Amino acid sequence: MSDQESDRSIVVGDGRADHKSELSRNGGADMAKGSTRRQSDQSTRAEGKRVPQQSVSSSLIALREKASREPDYRFRGLYTMINLPILRESFGMLRRDAACGVDEVSVADFESNLEGNLADLLERLKSKRYRAKLVRRKYIPKGGGKRRPLGIPAVEDKIVQMAARRILESIYEADFLNTSRGYRSGKGARQASQMLREELATKKVNWVVEADIKGFFNNLDHQKLLGMLRRRIDDEAFVRLIGKWLSVGVLEEDGQIVHPATGTPQGGIVSPLLANVYLHHVLDLRVENDVKRKACPDVVYMRYADDFVCGFHQEADAKRFLEWLGQQLGAYGLELAGEKSGIVKFTPFDVTGSGMFAFLGFDFYWARTRSGKRTVKRRTNAKKMNASLRGIKEWIRNNRSCPLKTLGESLRRKLLGHYNYYGVIGNSESLTNYRFLCQRLIFKWLNRRSQRLSYNWQGFNAMWQNWAMPFPRVVEGPYRPQTRLALSYAYA
Repeated sequence: MSDQESDRSIVVGDGRADHKSELSRNGGADMAKGSTRRQSDQSTRAEGKRVPQQSVSSSLIALREKASREPDYRFRGLYTMINLPILRESFGMLRRDAACGVDEVSVADFESNLEGNLADLLERLKSKRYRAKLVRRKYIPKGGGKRRPLGIPAVEDKIVQMAARRILESIYEADFLNTSRGYRSGKGARQASQMLREELATKKVNWVVEADIKGFFNNLDHQKLLGMLRRRIDDEAFVRLIGKWLSVGVLEEDGQIVHPATGTPQGGIVSPLLANVYLHHVLDLRVENDVKRKACPDVVYMRYADDFVCGFHQEADAKRFLEWLGQQLGAYGLELAGEKSGIVKFTPFDVTGSGMFAFLGFDFYWARTRSGKRTVKRRTNAKKMNASLRGIKEWIRNNRSCPLKTLGESLRRKLLGHYNYYGVIGNSESLTNYRFLCQRLIFKWLNRRSQRLSYNWQGFNAMWQNWAMPFPRVVEGPYRPQTRLALSYAYA
């Protein structure tokens, strides 16, 4: 390849060109002349000629390919990629029923003058006059009497965050390891649990360290995160844009405005990706490059957001890892949640004496198959099942007076959602038990619609069948190792 030859360009067809009809109208000679003129017009930017713009998809694909080819490359010009087309596409990716931010502007309100609002937003971005609005704090029940704080940005901030997230994803999806599964497209929690089960069943693991980071999203160090981003990004305007979202004030429910020195709001569109970048450097790379080299013969590691497990062959390696973990997290302003972290004996050589650990809503444990073989199984975690049943109880108690058809449709969706996640191989007993307990709850509260009993079990079962309630079923197929798709199709 000569020095002047560039990388292969990426062409994304838009379906609007009709070359055959143009040939028939103008003839081959005219077409050739027109083609020559167009090539001349598009030959150089220096002469002020019009240069065709790349589509958003092709630009992101090119970014991803560059990141894969050159893992140490620092990207420039990312801020200028936030243009009108990507803002328009990013708006279309927002949830229409999302809650409003502090300005009380809904997605529908913004859409009523979409082009004007996007043009104004883009002009402020170009002139560096864009300022992130306060994030509205909303607390939701977490379980155990605790509440989870969510941050709700304004619609225009969501649009810019979505655009920035898509750009960052194009770079970091080439960097993230396969052991990082949270908040990534095509890497769901149920698939992560199956992958972990397979690793534990086939690798030489006898001890498992289960760990959870205490208040991770509230304690993420801003300056360290921005420093991590600069390892891949040589564009201060883009990095400062991320910094604006990190340092923006939070409007609490009582009207107080707080300016957090650390953390990133849960609920922000770009927050999950930033969290993955942070833990990619703090944990994933260190485990891959250091821990796995020092421990032998096998190390099994899996992280989903701020929840992770690590399996070792020897107990001494597990203890060293847990001690190192506290020091490593402390160096980045983080802390282990003591009540959710520890070492569990997890060995196939003592099935009855082997322990159990919880991850992604499942209990992992060693058991024997019907043929007597030892294997790792999963079942619905007891706390998660009880929390789900409490949710069903609260729902039917508050809605028992609604029409039966409406109740049946809502309950059917809830059961399907439960089966689609927990319907893993070996978990049939928990699924059947969940269905049975749901039936008892619905029977109990429907009989409290009035002062007299509405149903006996025979009538209730007939209504249950009329509702066409789904039966528990295993939706998970046999395990197949996931491979990364070809880059050309990543954003097609």
